[in-house]
Amino acid sequence: MATERDASVLDLRTRFALWLRRPGSWVEIAAWAGLAAFVVWTIGPALVGHGTFLNTGLLSRYTPWGESFRSMTNSTNILNSDTIDTVAPQTSLLTRLAHEGVFAAWNPYVAGGAELGGIPDSGAWSPLSLPWWILPLAYAPGVVKLLEIVVVTVGMSLLLRRWGVPRAGWAIAALVYSSSGFMVAWSNWPQTRVAAFIPLLFWAIDRAAVELRARDVIAVGVPLASMLLGGFPAIVGYALFIGGLFFLVRTIVAHRRWAPVLWSAAIAVGGIVFGLLLSAWQLVPFAINATSLVDFSGRGQSGPNGLGTPPLVSAWVPDISFVQSTGPAWGIRNPVEEYSYLGIAAVVLIAAAVLIRPAVRNRTRRTQGVVAIVASMLALAVVIVYLGGPVLSAVRELPVFDTNPIGRARVVVMFLAAAMAGVGFGRLVQPENLRDELARFRSAGPLRRTGRALAIAAVLFVAVGVGLQTLLAIPPITEQYVHRTKLEILLVGVLGLVSVALVVVVWVIRSRVVTTIASVGVVVLVAAPAVVVTLPWWPIASTSTFYPTTPAIDYLKQHVSDQDRYATTGSAMLPGSSSYWQIRETTGHAFQTSEWKTLMRAVDPDTYPTATYLSFEPNLMPSLATSGILDRLSTKYLVADPSAPLAGTAEPGAAQTKWSDLTAANPSVDSASHTGPVNGITFTGPPAPTTSPEGMTLRVEVVADGSGKTLASTSSWVPGLGGPRNVALEGSDIPDSTSWHVRISVTGQDKLVPIGTDDAGDAVMSITRPVSGAGVSVVHTGDATIYERSDALPRVRWASDQVVERTGTARVRALADQSLPDSTVVLSAPSSHTADPDGTARITLQGDDPNRTVAKVDATAGGWVVVADSLQRPGWTATVDGERTDLVAADDAGAAVWVPAGEHTVALQYAVPGARTGYLLSGATVVLAVLMCIAVTVLGRRRRLRRRATT
Repeated sequence: MATERDASVLDLRTRFALWLRRPGSWVEIAAWAGLAAFVVWTIGPALVGHGTFLNTGLLSRYTPWGESFRSMTNSTNILNSDTIDTVAPQTSLLTRLAHEGVFAAWNPYVAGGAELGGIPDSGAWSPLSLPWWILPLAYAPGVVKLLEIVVVTVGMSLLLRRWGVPRAGWAIAALVYSSSGFMVAWSNWPQTRVAAFIPLLFWAIDRAAVELRARDVIAVGVPLASMLLGGFPAIVGYALFIGGLFFLVRTIVAHRRWAPVLWSAAIAVGGIVFGLLLSAWQLVPFAINATSLVDFSGRGQSGPNGLGTPPLVSAWVPDISFVQSTGPAWGIRNPVEEYSYLGIAAVVLIAAAVLIRPAVRNRTRRTQGVVAIVASMLALAVVIVYLGGPVLSAVRELPVFDTNPIGRARVVVMFLAAAMAGVGFGRLVQPENLRDELARFRSAGPLRRTGRALAIAAVLFVAVGVGLQTLLAIPPITEQYVHRTKLEILLVGVLGLVSVALVVVVWVIRSRVVTTIASVGVVVLVAAPAVVVTLPWWPIASTSTFYPTTPAIDYLKQHVSDQDRYATTGSAMLPGSSSYWQIRETTGHAFQTSEWKTLMRAVDPDTYPTATYLSFEPNLMPSLATSGILDRLSTKYLVADPSAPLAGTAEPGAAQTKWSDLTAANPSVDSASHTGPVNGITFTGPPAPTTSPEGMTLRVEVVADGSGKTLASTSSWVPGLGGPRNVALEGSDIPDSTSWHVRISVTGQDKLVPIGTDDAGDAVMSITRPVSGAGVSVVHTGDATIYERSDALPRVRWASDQVVERTGTARVRALADQSLPDSTVVLSAPSSHTADPDGTARITLQGDDPNRTVAKVDATAGGWVVVADSLQRPGWTATVDGERTDLVAADDAGAAVWVPAGEHTVALQYAVPGARTGYLLSGATVVLAVLMCIAVTVLGRRRRLRRRATT
């Protein structure tokens, strides 16, 4: 027994030693080491717990975290705030509630409420999102990215293995795709979790096109379902479009007869249907939600214009239209939408795939025409995405393309280019020597010679195009970055020439040592730049920055009840992050009903910079504080930046004539005396921006003149001061007769900080007074300013009167009218019920199920229970004492339930629309697939046994 084991070990060692002697073994090791190095250098710290891959360091740019972080260092990526204001908060809400035994189909915390677990928008149902469900939240994003790279690597390996590419090429293809512009820029969005499955999908499509095996229905369906569950169907559409063209050409070239071509088409279509049915439990609700909620009119795409020259050039000059992800940009789009990095070495490898022939040719259906087909698909994708023209105009008439920016389709360019780069590197590992190629060329027939000439012409055409496109991309560059960009272009040119030289060395020289060294050099030229350009896009944030609480957040947690909401102005509180804190918010980042949007636009006509992002303009603070619509939507609190415009009535101060220089020795200056309540002041800061390396602390105090008692005070960390500065103060309750002055102090400065004064040396300032009777007061200052709006109505309230307004315009006008009684509900249509104006009711909310609102009602007469949530969408039903009842459209975006006199239990329940149908379809598909697999396995086994018996 021991001898057999020793022989087995010896055999294993012998085989490994023989493998190391092969020409390509060290190149293969280098290629896989390059991929591993990319992972270690980019996401390695997050994988070992030294930070989080989610860019929460970006929170330092937003109120209220700026005060807590007190950091003068910005994140190197300021472009992915969506991932921390909506993607991560929604995913964390879904997974944390799941740990509590609750399936969160509804998210009640953002924009009046939004769909959550029943649709795939958050990406939480992607197989690659598993770490979010089982690992600490701060650790999960890094593992998700690792899983993406693993899935990409498996997919590329299976695909390139089918094409006869040596293993070293698999690693290079995975590296190029994982470090490509799309996969890097969209990290932590659902988009990359969907795109990671594209190699596996193409592997399955290739199998369906060539192998003619029914089991490939499952091979196509599983990665397709995984993509559909990932939450961004546009990527699926792009992949199926190019994949369909690839399949059509591939199966015709492989079979050249109609019967097998049609059979392969049946397998592929069957796989697509199988994938749709597998994911139906999410797709059916998604389709219902999209058709009832998403406004596609604003997403229309038409015309011949692609991304253009600079985004294409970023494939080899990464900073051609922006400075990485750090902010400065001179393109016409968000860099996330156009960044297309591949690397100049990858571009050279694509050319090598076309020019260099493999030393060993495997002329089977699996490999026949693959390079030509993939190269043609790549050229078509480049024309569609970047160059545009009539082809793009035609493609934009197709579903998916007509409602999504064409820049997102660059994912298929990145994939095809990476696959070609893998093929090209595989040719370097086992190349046919150029001299042998020339000898073959001389004896070849006219057709083969013409093919080689066309290949050479195509490579030369692309090479010239790379140079011309690079030159065309220079004029739009902002003047201050021209020199920097030209140096980068020069460096890229040098790397390109070195890559070409190394490829030529491998192609021409027969020396095993020289070709190995040259091939390893190509690996370095692919991997090293990939790490360098990716690091700024993938900052590793300290785990201490992962949604830390602050005094402002603590205040909202304590004071915003289930009957209240808060609203944001500007980027304060990062609208949408409320999902993480589980605090109800009027604003936010989510898909919203048209009714909710109409009300929000009535409050702020310029809100919605994007279709899903809702926050109010800080300059509207005075009107926001007294908005009747916000009252009706239970917006009890407003959150603003500490320096935002103040709510109230401003009283101008004295003219500024002099300056008082604040220093470490003399850090403060006082104002003249004033009396009465105050919501804040506006003083004159330095005439030019004044900063300090570690920031400064601004403290403003309201000091009683007689006693010296501090009546109100606030303190904020600021990176600098300059010009007028608003400071909110909790002075709404100061008596009219109380005399006071303001003391302005600045500490932590390393230079003079001038503060405007009058001739007497008193700090000049305007004062903002509370509006009498408006019910608006400052309740928190420092890291953020929070106003309390005491006139806001409860989220679930009793209405003893009703008016009917049949049009949206009339309803909005009525809701905005402050004279509308609090006890009146605005119905959208007449009702057979009429509330008793003399009736009253006591309402008590019960339970904390996010999918359900339950109210105990004790009413003296019949009336309406009004719920000020965003309920005008499918899925909501109502019961009174367990009996189904009508949910009546009320207050435009909300709903009301008629309740007779007496004690009753009113329940509003959200059930995912279409979920039952989706579950039945997916469940039946799984059962059928399992039964078919069992049947095929049993029948195959019996067939084999019969053959053995016959033999």
